[in-house]
Amino acid sequence: MTAVLFGEPFDTGLATAERLLEAADLVAAQQVYEQLLAATEASFLRAYLLTNIGMTQLERADLAGSAASHDEAIALLRAIASADLDPIERQLCLDVLLKALIGQGDLRRKSGDLAAALASLDEAGTLLPGFDGDGTRAAELGNTRAMVLMSRGDWGAAEEIAALTLSTTDSRVNTVPYLLTTLGLICGSTGRFDDAEDYLAQAGDLLGDEQPQLIAHRGFVAMRRGDFAVAEELYTEAAAIFERRRRPGDLAVCEQARGLLAARRGDPALAADLMSSSLAEFERHGLAVAAADTALLLSQQAYGRGDIAEMARLSEQARAVYESRGLYERCAQTDFLTAASIEEGLTRSAYGEHEAAAVDSALALAIPAALALEAMRCDFASGHARRQWLALAEEAVRLAFRLAVRRGDPGLLFELVEFRCAGVPLDRAAGEIGASAAPPDGAVKLLPDNGTAATTLSATTLSETALSGAVADVAVSEGLRVAPPPQVLMSPDSGRVALREYLDAARQRYRRRIVSEETVASW
Repeated sequence: MTAVLFGEPFDTGLATAERLLEAADLVAAQQVYEQLLAATEASFLRAYLLTNIGMTQLERADLAGSAASHDEAIALLRAIASADLDPIERQLCLDVLLKALIGQGDLRRKSGDLAAALASLDEAGTLLPGFDGDGTRAAELGNTRAMVLMSRGDWGAAEEIAALTLSTTDSRVNTVPYLLTTLGLICGSTGRFDDAEDYLAQAGDLLGDEQPQLIAHRGFVAMRRGDFAVAEELYTEAAAIFERRRRPGDLAVCEQARGLLAARRGDPALAADLMSSSLAEFERHGLAVAAADTALLLSQQAYGRGDIAEMARLSEQARAVYESRGLYERCAQTDFLTAASIEEGLTRSAYGEHEAAAVDSALALAIPAALALEAMRCDFASGHARRQWLALAEEAVRLAFRLAVRRGDPGLLFELVEFRCAGVPLDRAAGEIGASAAPPDGAVKLLPDNGTAATTLSATTLSETALSGAVADVAVSEGLRVAPPPQVLMSPDSGRVALREYLDAARQRYRRRIVSEETVASW
């Protein structure tokens, strides 16, 4: 778009604000915008300034102020757009309205209202075809939509949108490094660490490696990879910059991560201080989901101290936020962690007559969570992404098997094994690209890996339930999707479906499809 000129003192003031933003002085930039706002009654100029104020407020974690600024700007712009405008005026109005709606979507994402965030982005999407821009707004829209989907746990859809947006955006558009960053975070969150580091390195080449957000993102990938010393160093470096630039929300994210890392290296006092300050900062700024994440981490630390009541309180607090925001992947992970803590408690002490009830409670959480987490692999188009997600999800499956063994329930074990056999993922059945469907020893070992309830799936069975190795290789490399596993009928007489109660619980709790409509017989 052609640069907009408003006359003095506004043009000079806007140029000053831009220089301050480039220097990362958000407070001073916002003050300039507010001074200019007080000096005008012109509707379009006010909307333009309010949109910029809302963006700086969002960066400073002032969610309430940002919401008010965005709401007022959008109301003004809608009124302007409804008037009879010439083509140039309409394009200018659309440009700012798109920017405001995308900013509002990002604001709502950070506040945890993902449905409202998508509504803002959908409205922007309906306006975009009438806008003759350079691709910046389209790229911002795609990137923000991907981030909303990431927040919701829809990793596969988020990756597709981010990758498609990147592939259709001119390399000169300044949103490109942020799309690369988003893809890096998606890969880091789903276990593809080399890809994540590559995307972040490309973003660093464009933005400069000194950007604190990139430093923190590299710390996140290092932490997920298990390079804890590197992660702590990077988060500490980023935190110092955020503190200097007065970015409390970003600083709290770094403190949260540093608290987790301090706990890992055996410094509980520092961990508690960092986590508590992080939680307080998130709550103060209305960052509900981030606060819930911190509460969940604090619950794990409470469990480590043996404070079961505090662990339960914090985990329930976190889960309530996740469920209210529709973050069902996080709900499943919280339920898995709760079940795992029950299992660990069973190994620590004798429950006596209450042990059976404790195992039942853990199974009621663990199996639906495992089913949901494993079903999420179907969200990914890439075979590599599905395999990496399964590496994360299978810990929950192992827990389900261990608990079934502890209960001594052969019927449940049999149903778990049958369900696993029927639902062997295409990626796992195919093995590495170029390999045959059967593994070298002719059998695939099913979970768990400690052998207590393991069984084997013969190469013959694989050929009946999966594509051939050659076809599977094509599916994996070309990014074809896989369907959820079929329902397994346990006998010709009863019509019982394997794990029926747990499948129903998973569907109800996590609001997603777990199995396909297809049925297969276990006999």
